[in-house]
Amino acid sequence: MEIEGMFSYLRTGQVRIDGSIITYIVKEREVENVNEAKDYEVTFNTAVADVLCACGLFNLEGFLCRHTLSQNGFKEIPPQYILSRWRKDIHRSYVLDYSCNFIDTKNPVHRYDNLYKCVVKFVEEGRKSHERCKFTLELLGEILNQS
Repeated sequence: MEIEGMFSYLRTGQVRIDGSIITYIVKEREVENVNEAKDYEVTFNTAVADVLCACGLFNLEGFLCRHTLSQNGFKEIPPQYILSRWRKDIHRSYVLDYSCNFIDTKNPVHRYDNLYKCVVKFVEEGRKSHERCKFTLELLGEILNQS
Protein backbone atom coordinates (compact mmCIF):
# COMPACT_ATOMS: atom_id res chain seq x y z
CA MET A 1 0.00 0.00 0.00
CA GLU A 2 2.77 2.45 0.90
CA ILE A 3 4.67 1.74 -2.31
CA GLU A 4 1.56 2.11 -4.49
CA GLY A 5 0.59 5.34 -2.74
CA MET A 6 4.08 6.69 -3.19
CA PHE A 7 3.66 6.90 -6.94
CA SER A 8 -0.01 7.75 -7.23
CA TYR A 9 -0.85 10.60 -4.91
CA LEU A 10 2.25 12.55 -3.93
CA ARG A 11 3.77 15.88 -4.88
CA THR A 12 6.87 17.12 -3.09
CA GLY A 13 8.76 20.32 -2.54
CA GLN A 14 12.05 20.94 -0.78
CA VAL A 15 11.59 23.51 1.96
CA ARG A 16 15.02 24.01 3.48
CA ILE A 17 18.51 22.62 3.88
CA ASP A 18 20.42 23.03 7.14
CA GLY A 19 23.76 21.27 6.82
CA SER A 20 23.04 17.57 6.42
CA ILE A 21 19.34 18.00 7.33
CA ILE A 22 16.90 18.40 4.43
CA THR A 23 13.24 19.20 5.05
CA TYR A 24 10.52 18.46 2.50
CA ILE A 25 6.81 19.07 2.37
CA VAL A 26 4.95 16.16 0.81
CA LYS A 27 1.45 16.87 -0.45
CA GLU A 28 -0.81 13.84 -0.55
CA ARG A 29 -4.03 14.01 -2.52
CA GLU A 30 -7.05 12.45 -0.89
CA VAL A 31 -8.34 9.40 -2.75
CA GLU A 32 -11.99 10.32 -2.16
CA ASN A 33 -11.55 14.00 -3.04
CA VAL A 34 -8.62 14.70 -5.38
CA ASN A 35 -9.11 18.46 -4.89
CA GLU A 36 -8.02 18.21 -1.24
CA ALA A 37 -4.46 17.55 -0.12
CA LYS A 38 -2.71 17.05 3.21
CA ASP A 39 0.79 18.30 3.85
CA TYR A 40 3.36 16.15 5.65
CA GLU A 41 6.75 17.45 6.73
CA VAL A 42 9.57 14.99 6.13
CA THR A 43 13.01 15.59 7.62
CA PHE A 44 15.99 13.65 6.31
CA ASN A 45 19.43 13.68 7.92
CA THR A 46 21.79 12.56 5.17
CA ALA A 47 24.75 12.19 7.55
CA VAL A 48 23.15 9.33 9.51
CA ALA A 49 20.38 8.20 7.08
CA ASP A 50 17.72 9.23 9.60
CA VAL A 51 14.25 10.15 8.40
CA LEU A 52 11.21 11.48 10.24
CA CYS A 53 7.70 12.12 8.93
CA ALA A 54 4.92 14.05 10.63
CA CYS A 55 2.42 11.26 9.87
CA GLY A 56 4.12 9.03 12.47
CA LEU A 57 3.47 5.76 10.65
CA PHE A 58 6.86 4.30 11.56
CA ASN A 59 6.19 4.85 15.27
CA LEU A 60 2.69 3.39 14.97
CA GLU A 61 3.16 0.45 12.59
CA GLY A 62 6.90 -0.13 12.43
CA PHE A 63 7.52 0.54 8.74
CA LEU A 64 8.38 3.63 6.73
CA CYS A 65 5.53 5.60 5.17
CA ARG A 66 5.13 6.57 1.53
CA HIS A 67 6.06 10.17 2.36
CA THR A 68 9.55 9.17 3.50
CA LEU A 69 10.08 6.52 0.82
CA SER A 70 9.28 8.99 -1.96
CA GLN A 71 11.86 11.52 -0.82
CA ASN A 72 15.11 10.10 0.27
CA GLY A 73 16.53 8.19 -2.66
CA PHE A 74 17.49 5.24 -0.47
CA LYS A 75 19.36 2.59 -2.41
CA GLU A 76 18.30 0.33 0.43
CA ILE A 77 16.33 0.88 3.60
CA PRO A 78 18.67 1.74 6.50
CA PRO A 79 18.91 -1.10 9.03
CA GLN A 80 17.43 0.94 11.89
CA TYR A 81 14.11 0.94 9.98
CA ILE A 82 13.92 -2.84 9.63
CA LEU A 83 12.54 -3.89 12.99
CA SER A 84 13.22 -7.37 14.32
CA ARG A 85 9.50 -8.20 14.21
CA TRP A 86 9.64 -8.04 10.37
CA ARG A 87 12.77 -10.17 10.04
CA LYS A 88 12.80 -13.92 9.51
CA ASP A 89 16.39 -14.39 10.67
CA ILE A 90 15.73 -13.31 14.28
CA HIS A 91 15.55 -15.99 16.95
CA ARG A 92 12.33 -15.60 18.93
CA SER A 93 11.75 -16.94 22.41
CA TYR A 94 8.14 -17.68 21.49
CA VAL A 95 6.18 -18.85 18.47
CA LEU A 96 4.03 -16.34 16.61
CA ASP A 97 0.62 -17.94 16.30
CA TYR A 98 -2.09 -15.36 15.70
CA SER A 99 -4.76 -17.98 15.14
CA CYS A 100 -4.50 -19.22 18.72
CA ASN A 101 -7.04 -17.71 21.11
CA PHE A 102 -5.50 -19.31 24.19
CA ILE A 103 -3.78 -16.80 26.48
CA ASP A 104 -1.64 -18.22 29.27
CA THR A 105 -2.01 -15.47 31.88
CA LYS A 106 1.01 -16.80 33.77
CA ASN A 107 3.23 -16.32 30.72
CA PRO A 108 4.43 -12.69 30.48
CA VAL A 109 5.05 -13.00 26.72
CA HIS A 110 1.43 -14.09 26.12
CA ARG A 111 0.16 -11.24 28.31
CA TYR A 112 2.34 -8.75 26.46
CA ASP A 113 1.26 -9.94 23.02
CA ASN A 114 -2.41 -9.92 23.95
CA LEU A 115 -2.21 -6.45 25.52
CA TYR A 116 -0.25 -5.12 22.55
CA LYS A 117 -2.90 -6.29 20.07
CA CYS A 118 -5.62 -4.65 22.16
CA VAL A 119 -3.70 -1.38 22.50
CA VAL A 120 -3.11 -1.15 18.75
CA LYS A 121 -6.88 -1.45 18.19
CA PHE A 122 -7.40 1.21 20.87
CA VAL A 123 -4.98 3.59 19.11
CA GLU A 124 -6.58 2.95 15.71
CA GLU A 125 -9.98 3.93 17.12
CA GLY A 126 -8.56 7.04 18.76
CA ARG A 127 -6.97 8.40 15.61
CA LYS A 128 -10.21 8.43 13.61
CA SER A 129 -11.22 11.92 14.76
CA HIS A 130 -10.43 14.64 17.26
CA GLU A 131 -13.40 13.59 19.40
CA ARG A 132 -12.40 9.90 19.35
CA CYS A 133 -8.83 10.85 20.26
CA LYS A 134 -10.01 12.95 23.20
CA PHE A 135 -12.32 10.16 24.38
CA THR A 136 -9.60 7.54 23.99
CA LEU A 137 -7.12 9.62 25.99
CA GLU A 138 -9.71 10.12 28.74
CA LEU A 139 -10.33 6.37 28.95
CA LEU A 140 -6.61 5.66 29.02
CA GLY A 141 -6.17 8.22 31.80
CA GLU A 142 -8.92 6.55 33.84
CA ILE A 143 -7.32 3.13 33.37
CA LEU A 144 -3.88 4.37 34.41
CA ASN A 145 -5.28 6.21 37.44
CA GLN A 146 -6.95 3.04 38.75
CA SER A 147 -3.66 1.37 39.64
